[in-house]
Amino acid sequence: MTDSSNARPPAYVYASRSIQSGWLFLTIILILGLVWRLASVRAQGFPNDISSFEAWASALVAHGPTGFYASTNFVDYPPGYFYILDIVGQFWSLFFKADAAGLEVLAILVKLPAILFDLALGVLVYAVARRFGSEKLALGAVALYVLNPAVVFVSALWGQVDSVACFFALLGVYALLRSDDFEPQPANQWRKSARGVLSARATRWIVGGWIALAYSLLIKPQAAVLLPPIIAFAFVDPRHRCARITATGIGISAAILFALLIAEPFHPGNPISTFDWLAHIYSYGSNLYPYNSVNAFNLWALRGTLWVPDNQKIVFLSQYAWGTTLVLAALGLIVWRYLQDRTPQALLEGCAIATLAFFTLATRMHERYIFNGLVFTIACIPFARRYLWGAVAISIIFFANLAYSLEYVHVVSGNIAGANTQNLWGTWTTVLSLVAIGVFFWLGYQYLETSDVGAGRAAPAPGGPGAAEEAGGEGTRNWFDPREGLAVMRMPLDYAIMVVLGIGNFILSFVGYWRPNGSSCWAEAGLARCGIFDETYFARAGEEYLQNLRIYENTHPPLSKLLITFSMMLFGGMPRGHGLGGWTFLNGMIGHMSNGDNPYGWRFLDLVFGALVVMLLYCFAKRVTGSTLFATTTALLLTFDGMHFVQSRTATPEGFVIFFATLAVYAFYRFWISSQVGERGHVAVPWWAFVGAAAAALAIGAAIAQICRIFWAFDAAATSVVTLYVMCLAYLLLRYLIVRQQFGDGRRELTYAEGSYALRGGDGTAVFAADGGTIDAGLPANPGSLFGGPSDPTRAPVLEYPNDGTMLPPNLRVLDVHWMPGSAKNTLYKITFASAAASVSVPNIYFPTACFARSSSVPKAFASVIARSASALRFNVTPDFFSPCMSSE
Repeated sequence: MTDSSNARPPAYVYASRSIQSGWLFLTIILILGLVWRLASVRAQGFPNDISSFEAWASALVAHGPTGFYASTNFVDYPPGYFYILDIVGQFWSLFFKADAAGLEVLAILVKLPAILFDLALGVLVYAVARRFGSEKLALGAVALYVLNPAVVFVSALWGQVDSVACFFALLGVYALLRSDDFEPQPANQWRKSARGVLSARATRWIVGGWIALAYSLLIKPQAAVLLPPIIAFAFVDPRHRCARITATGIGISAAILFALLIAEPFHPGNPISTFDWLAHIYSYGSNLYPYNSVNAFNLWALRGTLWVPDNQKIVFLSQYAWGTTLVLAALGLIVWRYLQDRTPQALLEGCAIATLAFFTLATRMHERYIFNGLVFTIACIPFARRYLWGAVAISIIFFANLAYSLEYVHVVSGNIAGANTQNLWGTWTTVLSLVAIGVFFWLGYQYLETSDVGAGRAAPAPGGPGAAEEAGGEGTRNWFDPREGLAVMRMPLDYAIMVVLGIGNFILSFVGYWRPNGSSCWAEAGLARCGIFDETYFARAGEEYLQNLRIYENTHPPLSKLLITFSMMLFGGMPRGHGLGGWTFLNGMIGHMSNGDNPYGWRFLDLVFGALVVMLLYCFAKRVTGSTLFATTTALLLTFDGMHFVQSRTATPEGFVIFFATLAVYAFYRFWISSQVGERGHVAVPWWAFVGAAAAALAIGAAIAQICRIFWAFDAAATSVVTLYVMCLAYLLLRYLIVRQQFGDGRRELTYAEGSYALRGGDGTAVFAADGGTIDAGLPANPGSLFGGPSDPTRAPVLEYPNDGTMLPPNLRVLDVHWMPGSAKNTLYKITFASAAASVSVPNIYFPTACFARSSSVPKAFASVIARSASALRFNVTPDFFSPCMSSE
């Protein structure tokens, strides 16, 4: 008889309790956030913005949408938010306008939309985080957002509406994620070649996502950086690419129509004139503050000088052009990585990195433009612990940036004498900007480097087994990863040692590097200078480059001379300018020199490259030998080498040459190892495609060279060089952008060091031996077989693949063990090898009793349990597991 008091309730009872407790805690967090905001709503924030919102609400009530822009002196917003503000204005006009305290009430009411959308955005963050992590992680992410002082500052004190635009941006991405929840419909029987079509619900989610993103852009344009990864979403799933592209096309069309409907009441007319008017509104808002940084702690605040016109040039481009180029480059890398990874996590992470890139790299940034980056970073916390620390750091920077801006308003409006309005906080501005840049590059590097490649990295079910574990262990690598070399650089020890050695070498070489002046003297432009050894040629070449003179020494290639030139520019260039537009940071640190035409400027980058080669040598030695002691010794030997010390303190090419030479060998080593064992898309290129690409590249190179010859009078030698260089570049572009797309068949090619390779696609995996024969990747044919099967009679048995599992390591990644329900033997399991080559299922595996631990019924040879569920265990395994603990029944 069963004791009902101790009987466990059904699983659905626990599930319902979990859901109820999740919503209970979520409600508590939202109530606390609302109380905090309402308690702060009467505080005076940014008066200019509050006054603008009050004036706009009154104008909407008085003139309606049609006369709004014409009747208002200053409007720098597109029309999206004015629908919300119109509701606020109508409510105020109906109930409070006639009251004596009506204007005070209006000042509070214009803050309410941002406060309410703060809470709505918190719910949306919970929904996004819950897709990828446990309930606790999702609630923690919501608390970090809703109870974040910087977020409360923006809405309740400042009165700005960044949460409104961000809500619709995140809603658009969430809608795309939801579209993956619905299974595609089978292909139409009349179109048997089709790969299925998306269900109606999935299509509606995609279309809805585009409409939500469109509304975000109609409120504020910051979410435009999300367009590249969202467009790439249509192409990442090769099984349903056509269907996704179709749904995306419908979504874009619906978004354009939606934008027209939103804008038309404010600017009645034909669609072309309406969109032209919208473009004018965006252009006006973008050009309203044409400065490098509008109080934003980002890349352009590093120099400690804000509010500098961004049309000033650095080298040959304006700061605005540089910022735009950097953002576009970052977006290109993000899309490239997403197209490789192809997972929902990669989409959300890519959006987070894109929003941070926009704030960090672009000019004309305000302090609040990091808001979207903070929200998307918080939404990524279930993936990895690094996003938690990133969100905390961004929150601190964000809050400090808001405080700085309010102080700036106080100083400017109060005309406080003696205040430097271009930098109120001095060195702290540079420090906080450096932290913001560091967080962006750290998260960006991790996104580009540590994500698993391929669609095989499935997202854990919300709250399911492994969700929390995977959140903290995404950086774990296999014991052998050919992309790393023969050994891996371990975090954080190896990187810390490498950095310490590099800094130590720099400090050792830095002390007194400007001495001696030397006895090799020359005179140029009325100035007499002296250097060491061949500085009379290379430092002099820097002067000649800066003055656009003929280079006296022309037997050496120009790169080292150009680097020395740039080193001089960092210190102000020539006495009469030719520097980086007044960059005085290095001069202020080192010697308060008036310019860079001296040993300070000539030799500085040689010091930097001398330290870099020490760090590179440590990395090289560690990856080759696997020994931290040996790698440290190698780097120290170079650090204390007399020739290296002297050359690092001399403005000559040797320091640069040794760095680039070592880097070339190191890059070839990494390439060679990676090419032996790696994974890539399979591209079966016919011979005529190679010939066609080469011919097209040659034609492009010849055409460009002839243009140079006609317009710039290139001689025959220069024309030939241009032809060859352009031809090589054109061939690479054709090979990797066009040929790869046209002839890729969607399969993944996996190669192994002993010469075998595998082709993995939707129809399974085919494994081939180095001599052309095939290897059976299915069930073993003989007892004890783990990988192999019958020999291929069409080939000579040149290669032997033993049936004891020795072929699987080091390619084995994880191993799933499932109990076989109803089996007469409790030691009968189904085992799945998820390896780099294939997923091999073996249904009947017999574990000897000696392989089990008594307490947990888990094989002793397993290294650690990754995830646990009611019917399965998932393990990391050790290589010695296969021979003693496995046999086939």
